[in-house]
Amino acid sequence: MMAQQRCLAGLDVGSESTCAVLIELSVPWGEGDVEARVLGVGEAPTAGVRNRVVTNIDSTVESIRTALRRAEEMAGAEASVVYAGIGGDHVEVDASTGVVAISGREIASRDLDHVHEVASAIVVPDDRELLHAIPQDYVVDGVAGVQDPTGMESTRLESEVCVVTSGAVPAQNLRKAIDRAGWKLEELVLAPLATNLAVLTENQRREGVVLVEIGAAATEVLAFKDERLRLFATLPWGGATVTNDIVKGLGVPTSTAETLKSEHGSAQTRRVDAAESLEIPGPTPGSVRSVSRELLAHIIEQRMDEMLGLIYDELESRDLLDSVPCGVVLAGGAAGMDGVAELAQEVFNLPVSLGEPGVGLTGLVDAVRGPEYATAVGLALYGRHRRAERPVGSAMRAIGRVTSWLREFF
Repeated sequence: MMAQQRCLAGLDVGSESTCAVLIELSVPWGEGDVEARVLGVGEAPTAGVRNRVVTNIDSTVESIRTALRRAEEMAGAEASVVYAGIGGDHVEVDASTGVVAISGREIASRDLDHVHEVASAIVVPDDRELLHAIPQDYVVDGVAGVQDPTGMESTRLESEVCVVTSGAVPAQNLRKAIDRAGWKLEELVLAPLATNLAVLTENQRREGVVLVEIGAAATEVLAFKDERLRLFATLPWGGATVTNDIVKGLGVPTSTAETLKSEHGSAQTRRVDAAESLEIPGPTPGSVRSVSRELLAHIIEQRMDEMLGLIYDELESRDLLDSVPCGVVLAGGAAGMDGVAELAQEVFNLPVSLGEPGVGLTGLVDAVRGPEYATAVGLALYGRHRRAERPVGSAMRAIGRVTSWLREFF
Protein backbone atom coordinates (compact mmCIF):
# COMPACT_ATOMS: atom_id res chain seq x y z
CA MET A 1 0.00 0.00 0.00
CA MET A 2 1.08 3.56 -0.66
CA ALA A 3 0.89 4.53 2.99
CA GLN A 4 3.39 1.81 3.82
CA GLN A 5 6.00 3.08 1.40
CA ARG A 6 9.27 4.14 2.97
CA CYS A 7 10.49 7.47 1.71
CA LEU A 8 12.93 10.17 2.69
CA ALA A 9 12.87 13.91 2.23
CA GLY A 10 15.33 16.41 0.88
CA LEU A 11 14.61 19.72 2.62
CA ASP A 12 15.87 23.04 1.28
CA VAL A 13 15.17 25.86 3.75
CA GLY A 14 15.91 28.96 1.73
CA SER A 15 15.61 32.61 2.62
CA GLU A 16 12.38 33.08 0.65
CA SER A 17 10.91 29.61 0.19
CA THR A 18 11.17 26.17 1.76
CA CYS A 19 11.03 23.16 -0.55
CA ALA A 20 10.67 19.47 0.31
CA VAL A 21 11.07 16.60 -2.16
CA LEU A 22 10.16 13.04 -1.20
CA ILE A 23 11.67 10.05 -2.99
CA GLU A 24 10.92 6.38 -2.53
CA LEU A 25 13.33 4.53 -0.28
CA SER A 26 12.14 0.95 -0.86
CA VAL A 27 13.60 0.67 -4.38
CA PRO A 28 16.74 -1.51 -4.06
CA TRP A 29 20.06 0.09 -4.88
CA GLY A 30 21.97 -2.35 -7.02
CA GLU A 31 24.88 -2.17 -9.36
CA GLY A 32 24.75 0.52 -12.02
CA ASP A 33 22.28 3.39 -12.18
CA VAL A 34 18.96 2.86 -10.45
CA GLU A 35 16.42 5.61 -10.98
CA ALA A 36 15.00 7.39 -7.96
CA ARG A 37 11.22 7.71 -7.85
CA VAL A 38 9.90 11.15 -6.88
CA LEU A 39 6.75 10.75 -4.79
CA GLY A 40 5.87 14.23 -3.62
CA VAL A 41 6.87 17.89 -3.64
CA GLY A 42 5.91 20.58 -1.14
CA GLU A 43 6.66 24.29 -0.94
CA ALA A 44 5.96 27.06 1.52
CA PRO A 45 7.04 30.67 1.94
CA THR A 46 9.96 30.90 4.34
CA ALA A 47 9.62 33.03 7.44
CA GLY A 48 12.27 33.39 10.11
CA VAL A 49 15.32 32.81 7.88
CA ARG A 50 17.76 35.44 6.67
CA ASN A 51 20.76 34.72 4.48
CA ARG A 52 20.04 30.99 4.95
CA VAL A 53 20.40 31.38 8.73
CA VAL A 54 17.49 30.78 11.11
CA THR A 55 16.56 34.01 12.89
CA ASN A 56 13.19 32.92 14.31
CA ILE A 57 12.71 29.31 15.37
CA ASP A 58 8.89 29.33 15.54
CA SER A 59 8.43 30.90 12.11
CA THR A 60 10.94 28.52 10.56
CA VAL A 61 9.18 25.55 12.15
CA GLU A 62 5.92 26.54 10.46
CA SER A 63 7.58 26.89 7.06
CA ILE A 64 9.22 23.48 7.39
CA ARG A 65 6.04 21.84 8.65
CA THR A 66 3.94 23.24 5.82
CA ALA A 67 6.38 22.21 3.07
CA LEU A 68 6.87 18.67 4.41
CA ARG A 69 3.16 18.12 5.03
CA ARG A 70 2.31 19.20 1.50
CA ALA A 71 4.94 16.82 0.12
CA GLU A 72 3.62 13.95 2.25
CA GLU A 73 0.02 14.65 1.21
CA MET A 74 1.04 14.49 -2.44
CA ALA A 75 3.02 11.29 -1.85
CA GLY A 76 0.45 9.57 0.33
CA ALA A 77 3.31 8.52 2.58
CA GLU A 78 5.37 9.83 5.46
CA ALA A 79 9.04 10.77 5.32
CA SER A 80 10.99 8.54 7.67
CA VAL A 81 14.05 10.81 7.68
CA VAL A 82 15.06 14.24 6.44
CA TYR A 83 18.30 15.41 4.84
CA ALA A 84 18.49 19.18 5.05
CA GLY A 85 20.71 21.69 3.29
CA ILE A 86 22.77 24.31 5.04
CA GLY A 87 24.66 27.21 3.50
CA GLY A 88 25.59 30.83 3.90
CA ASP A 89 28.72 32.82 4.55
CA HIS A 90 29.36 30.98 7.84
CA VAL A 91 30.39 27.87 5.85
CA GLU A 92 34.14 27.41 5.40
CA VAL A 93 36.09 25.02 3.20
CA ASP A 94 39.69 24.10 4.05
CA ALA A 95 42.21 21.42 3.13
CA SER A 96 43.82 18.88 5.43
CA THR A 97 46.45 16.23 4.72
CA GLY A 98 46.94 12.81 6.28
CA VAL A 99 49.90 10.41 5.99
CA VAL A 100 50.09 6.69 6.87
CA ALA A 101 52.78 4.03 6.48
CA ILE A 102 52.00 1.01 4.25
CA SER A 103 55.22 -1.01 4.77
CA GLY A 104 55.80 -2.05 1.18
CA ARG A 105 52.58 -3.98 0.59
CA GLU A 106 49.53 -3.37 -1.60
CA ILE A 107 47.25 -0.57 -0.54
CA ALA A 108 43.90 -1.91 0.67
CA SER A 109 40.57 -0.21 1.28
CA ARG A 110 41.25 -0.19 5.01
CA ASP A 111 44.35 1.92 4.31
CA LEU A 112 42.20 4.47 2.50
CA ASP A 113 39.84 4.59 5.48
CA HIS A 114 42.81 5.03 7.79
CA VAL A 115 44.43 7.87 5.85
CA HIS A 116 41.05 9.60 5.54
CA GLU A 117 40.57 9.38 9.31
CA VAL A 118 44.04 10.81 9.91
CA ALA A 119 43.45 13.68 7.48
CA SER A 120 40.04 14.36 9.01
CA ALA A 121 41.32 14.37 12.58
CA ILE A 122 41.44 18.13 12.80
CA VAL A 123 40.66 20.32 15.78
CA VAL A 124 37.25 21.91 15.21
CA PRO A 125 36.68 25.02 17.35
CA ASP A 126 33.69 25.06 19.68
CA ASP A 127 31.90 27.58 17.46
CA ARG A 128 32.28 25.38 14.35
CA GLU A 129 30.72 22.08 13.27
CA LEU A 130 32.23 19.54 10.88
CA LEU A 131 29.91 18.78 7.95
CA HIS A 132 32.03 16.85 5.45
CA ALA A 133 35.51 15.52 4.91
CA ILE A 134 35.83 14.83 1.17
CA PRO A 135 38.85 12.94 -0.23
CA GLN A 136 40.45 14.81 -3.09
CA ASP A 137 43.74 13.29 -4.24
CA TYR A 138 46.32 10.78 -3.11
CA VAL A 139 50.10 10.81 -3.12
CA VAL A 140 51.76 7.37 -3.30
CA ASP A 141 55.46 7.39 -2.42
CA GLY A 142 55.77 10.98 -3.60
CA VAL A 143 53.78 10.50 -6.82
CA ALA A 144 50.92 13.02 -6.75
CA GLY A 145 47.60 13.05 -8.59
CA VAL A 146 46.62 9.44 -7.89
CA GLN A 147 42.83 9.11 -7.87
CA ASP A 148 42.52 5.51 -6.66
CA PRO A 149 45.63 3.92 -5.12
CA THR A 150 43.95 0.62 -4.23
CA GLY A 151 46.18 -2.32 -5.19
CA MET A 152 49.33 -0.22 -5.64
CA GLU A 153 52.44 -1.23 -3.74
CA SER A 154 53.63 1.51 -1.45
CA THR A 155 55.48 2.45 1.70
CA ARG A 156 53.81 5.83 2.25
CA LEU A 157 50.28 6.98 1.44
CA GLU A 158 49.11 10.58 1.68
CA SER A 159 45.61 11.95 1.18
CA GLU A 160 44.31 15.46 0.85
CA VAL A 161 40.85 15.95 2.31
CA CYS A 162 38.49 18.86 1.68
CA VAL A 163 37.08 19.78 5.09
CA VAL A 164 33.74 21.59 5.18
CA THR A 165 32.59 23.23 8.43
CA SER A 166 29.68 25.43 9.37
CA GLY A 167 28.94 27.77 12.23
CA ALA A 168 27.77 25.72 15.20
CA VAL A 169 24.88 28.03 16.12
CA PRO A 170 23.29 28.16 12.61
CA ALA A 171 23.53 24.36 12.41
CA GLN A 172 22.03 23.88 15.87
CA ASN A 173 19.13 26.25 15.18
CA LEU A 174 18.24 24.58 11.87
CA ARG A 175 18.43 21.18 13.53
CA LYS A 176 16.18 22.41 16.33
CA ALA A 177 13.60 23.82 13.91
CA ILE A 178 13.30 20.53 12.01
CA ASP A 179 13.00 18.58 15.26
CA ARG A 180 10.26 20.88 16.55
CA ALA A 181 8.42 20.58 13.25
CA GLY A 182 8.12 16.87 14.01
CA TRP A 183 10.58 15.17 11.64
CA LYS A 184 13.79 13.25 12.21
CA LEU A 185 16.84 15.00 10.80
CA GLU A 186 19.40 12.50 9.62
CA GLU A 187 22.11 14.85 8.40
CA LEU A 188 22.90 18.45 7.51
CA VAL A 189 24.50 18.76 4.08
CA LEU A 190 26.25 21.68 2.40
CA ALA A 191 23.46 22.77 0.05
CA PRO A 192 25.45 23.38 -3.17
CA LEU A 193 27.21 20.01 -2.78
CA ALA A 194 23.78 18.40 -2.79
CA THR A 195 22.68 20.52 -5.75
CA ASN A 196 25.54 19.21 -7.84
CA LEU A 197 24.23 15.65 -7.46
CA ALA A 198 20.96 16.70 -9.10
CA VAL A 199 22.30 18.71 -12.03
CA LEU A 200 25.89 17.68 -12.81
CA THR A 201 27.19 14.49 -14.38
CA GLU A 202 30.31 12.58 -13.49
CA ASN A 203 31.76 13.52 -16.89
CA GLN A 204 31.22 17.22 -16.22
CA ARG A 205 32.96 17.01 -12.86
CA ARG A 206 35.85 15.16 -14.46
CA GLU A 207 36.26 17.42 -17.49
CA GLY A 208 35.71 20.67 -15.59
CA VAL A 209 32.52 22.58 -14.77
CA VAL A 210 31.27 25.47 -12.64
CA LEU A 211 28.01 25.32 -10.71
CA VAL A 212 26.47 28.71 -9.89
CA GLU A 213 23.50 28.50 -7.55
CA ILE A 214 21.66 31.82 -7.35
CA GLY A 215 19.50 31.74 -4.26
CA ALA A 216 17.41 34.49 -2.73
CA ALA A 217 19.98 35.85 -0.28
CA ALA A 218 23.27 34.51 -1.63
CA THR A 219 24.97 33.01 -4.66
CA GLU A 220 27.16 29.96 -4.12
CA VAL A 221 29.79 28.78 -6.58
CA LEU A 222 31.42 25.37 -6.95
CA ALA A 223 34.09 24.52 -9.51
CA PHE A 224 35.10 20.94 -10.33
CA LYS A 225 38.04 19.60 -12.32
CA ASP A 226 39.29 16.00 -12.44
CA GLU A 227 36.38 15.19 -10.07
CA ARG A 228 37.98 17.44 -7.45
CA LEU A 229 36.31 20.37 -5.77
CA ARG A 230 38.55 23.23 -6.88
CA LEU A 231 36.54 26.18 -5.59
CA PHE A 232 33.78 26.97 -3.15
CA ALA A 233 32.71 30.59 -2.77
CA THR A 234 29.70 32.45 -1.41
CA LEU A 235 28.62 35.90 -2.57
CA PRO A 236 26.19 37.79 -0.29
CA TRP A 237 23.87 38.71 -3.18
CA GLY A 238 21.04 36.83 -4.82
CA GLY A 239 17.53 37.17 -6.14
CA ALA A 240 16.46 39.30 -3.17
CA THR A 241 19.20 41.79 -4.04
CA VAL A 242 17.63 42.25 -7.46
CA THR A 243 14.22 42.69 -5.83
CA ASN A 244 15.62 45.39 -3.53
CA ASP A 245 17.06 47.23 -6.54
CA ILE A 246 13.61 47.23 -8.15
CA VAL A 247 12.10 48.57 -4.93
CA LYS A 248 14.56 51.46 -4.92
CA GLY A 249 14.59 52.08 -8.65
CA LEU A 250 10.83 52.09 -9.19
CA GLY A 251 9.64 53.14 -5.74
CA VAL A 252 7.34 50.15 -5.22
CA PRO A 253 6.69 47.80 -2.27
CA THR A 254 8.72 44.60 -2.02
CA SER A 255 5.74 42.41 -2.93
CA THR A 256 5.14 44.43 -6.10
CA ALA A 257 8.84 44.33 -6.98
CA GLU A 258 8.87 40.55 -6.60
CA THR A 259 5.84 40.21 -8.88
CA LEU A 260 7.37 42.50 -11.49
CA LYS A 261 10.62 40.51 -11.42
CA SER A 262 9.01 37.09 -11.70
CA GLU A 263 6.27 37.95 -14.24
CA HIS A 264 7.86 40.67 -16.39
CA GLY A 265 11.57 40.68 -15.55
CA SER A 266 14.47 40.00 -17.89
CA ALA A 267 18.20 40.06 -17.32
CA GLN A 268 18.82 41.51 -20.78
CA THR A 269 17.32 44.85 -21.79
CA ARG A 270 17.45 44.04 -25.49
CA ARG A 271 15.14 41.05 -24.99
CA VAL A 272 12.15 43.26 -24.13
CA ASP A 273 10.02 45.60 -26.22
CA ALA A 274 11.07 49.19 -25.51
CA ALA A 275 7.52 50.36 -26.20
CA GLU A 276 5.93 48.02 -23.65
CA SER A 277 4.77 49.64 -20.41
CA LEU A 278 3.76 48.22 -17.04
CA GLU A 279 1.31 49.60 -14.49
CA ILE A 280 2.64 49.94 -10.96
CA PRO A 281 1.25 51.52 -7.76
CA GLY A 282 1.24 55.32 -7.80
CA PRO A 283 2.24 57.77 -5.08
CA THR A 284 -1.27 57.94 -3.57
CA PRO A 285 -3.48 55.07 -2.37
CA GLY A 286 -5.34 53.45 -5.26
CA SER A 287 -3.44 55.33 -7.95
CA VAL A 288 -1.33 53.74 -10.69
CA ARG A 289 1.43 54.91 -12.97
CA SER A 290 3.20 53.47 -15.98
CA VAL A 291 6.83 52.53 -16.31
CA SER A 292 8.73 51.10 -19.23
CA ARG A 293 9.43 47.37 -19.08
CA GLU A 294 12.79 48.29 -20.55
CA LEU A 295 13.59 50.22 -17.35
CA LEU A 296 12.72 47.16 -15.24
CA ALA A 297 15.00 45.00 -17.38
CA HIS A 298 17.78 47.59 -17.13
CA ILE A 299 17.66 47.49 -13.32
CA ILE A 300 17.79 43.69 -13.32
CA GLU A 301 20.54 43.50 -15.94
CA GLN A 302 22.79 45.93 -14.08
CA ARG A 303 22.70 43.90 -10.86
CA MET A 304 22.91 40.47 -12.49
CA ASP A 305 25.84 41.62 -14.64
CA GLU A 306 27.64 42.82 -11.52
CA MET A 307 27.01 39.55 -9.65
CA LEU A 308 28.14 37.39 -12.55
CA GLY A 309 31.16 39.64 -13.05
CA LEU A 310 32.26 39.01 -9.47
CA ILE A 311 32.05 35.27 -10.08
CA TYR A 312 34.09 35.72 -13.27
CA ASP A 313 36.77 37.58 -11.29
CA GLU A 314 36.89 34.79 -8.69
CA LEU A 315 37.30 32.11 -11.36
CA GLU A 316 39.94 34.15 -13.16
CA SER A 317 41.91 34.69 -9.94
CA ARG A 318 42.02 30.89 -9.49
CA ASP A 319 43.02 30.28 -13.14
CA LEU A 320 39.89 28.17 -13.64
CA LEU A 321 38.32 29.81 -16.69
CA ASP A 322 40.43 27.75 -19.09
CA SER A 323 39.92 24.56 -17.04
CA VAL A 324 36.15 24.17 -17.31
CA PRO A 325 35.31 23.04 -20.87
CA CYS A 326 31.85 21.92 -19.74
CA GLY A 327 31.07 25.53 -18.94
CA VAL A 328 28.70 26.90 -16.33
CA VAL A 329 25.55 25.29 -14.97
CA LEU A 330 23.03 27.61 -13.29
CA ALA A 331 20.71 26.56 -10.49
CA GLY A 332 18.54 28.27 -7.91
CA GLY A 333 15.28 30.19 -8.23
CA ALA A 334 16.75 33.33 -9.78
CA ALA A 335 18.57 31.32 -12.47
CA GLY A 336 15.33 30.60 -14.29
CA MET A 337 14.52 34.26 -14.97
CA ASP A 338 14.41 35.29 -18.61
CA GLY A 339 17.81 36.27 -20.00
CA VAL A 340 19.95 35.09 -17.08
CA ALA A 341 21.53 32.18 -18.96
CA GLU A 342 22.18 34.36 -22.03
CA LEU A 343 23.75 37.11 -19.92
CA ALA A 344 25.93 34.57 -18.12
CA GLN A 345 27.16 33.22 -21.44
CA GLU A 346 28.26 36.71 -22.44
CA VAL A 347 30.01 37.33 -19.11
CA PHE A 348 31.86 34.01 -18.89
CA ASN A 349 32.33 33.39 -22.62
CA LEU A 350 31.63 29.74 -21.85
CA PRO A 351 28.74 27.35 -22.54
CA VAL A 352 25.93 28.03 -20.04
CA SER A 353 22.95 25.81 -19.25
CA LEU A 354 20.18 25.62 -16.68
CA GLY A 355 20.59 22.87 -14.12
CA GLU A 356 17.21 21.18 -14.12
CA PRO A 357 16.80 17.88 -12.24
CA GLY A 358 15.43 14.99 -14.23
CA VAL A 359 18.18 12.56 -15.20
CA GLY A 360 17.97 9.40 -13.10
CA LEU A 361 14.51 10.28 -11.78
CA THR A 362 11.11 8.67 -12.29
CA GLY A 363 7.70 9.42 -10.83
CA LEU A 364 6.69 13.08 -10.54
CA VAL A 365 9.69 14.29 -12.54
CA ASP A 366 7.89 17.25 -14.12
CA ALA A 367 7.09 18.62 -10.66
CA VAL A 368 10.81 19.08 -9.88
CA ARG A 369 12.10 20.01 -13.33
CA GLY A 370 12.95 23.66 -12.59
CA PRO A 371 16.32 24.90 -11.28
CA GLU A 372 14.63 26.08 -8.08
CA TYR A 373 14.13 22.43 -7.07
CA ALA A 374 17.71 21.33 -7.71
CA THR A 375 18.89 21.58 -4.10
CA ALA A 376 15.94 19.71 -2.58
CA VAL A 377 16.26 16.96 -5.20
CA GLY A 378 20.01 16.75 -4.63
CA LEU A 379 19.49 16.44 -0.87
CA ALA A 380 17.07 13.58 -1.41
CA LEU A 381 19.53 11.84 -3.73
CA TYR A 382 22.31 12.37 -1.19
CA GLY A 383 20.16 10.73 1.45
CA ARG A 384 19.35 7.80 -0.80
CA HIS A 385 23.03 7.14 -1.42
CA ARG A 386 23.76 7.35 2.30
CA ARG A 387 20.93 5.02 3.25
CA ALA A 388 21.95 2.52 0.58
CA GLU A 389 25.26 1.95 2.35
CA ARG A 390 23.64 0.04 5.19
CA PRO A 391 20.30 -1.42 6.28
CA VAL A 392 17.62 1.20 6.76
CA GLY A 393 17.30 2.15 10.41
CA SER A 394 20.82 1.35 11.51
CA ALA A 395 22.85 3.96 13.37
CA MET A 396 24.07 6.87 11.29
CA ARG A 397 27.78 7.36 10.93
CA ALA A 398 29.26 10.47 12.47
CA ILE A 399 28.53 13.64 10.52
CA GLY A 400 31.25 14.37 8.00
CA ARG A 401 32.90 10.95 8.03
CA VAL A 402 34.25 9.91 4.66
CA THR A 403 32.03 7.35 2.91
CA SER A 404 32.14 5.39 -0.29
CA TRP A 405 29.63 7.58 -2.12
CA LEU A 406 31.73 10.65 -1.47
CA ARG A 407 34.69 8.87 -3.03
CA GLU A 408 32.52 8.05 -6.05
CA PHE A 409 31.24 11.55 -6.60
CA PHE A 410 34.24 13.66 -5.62
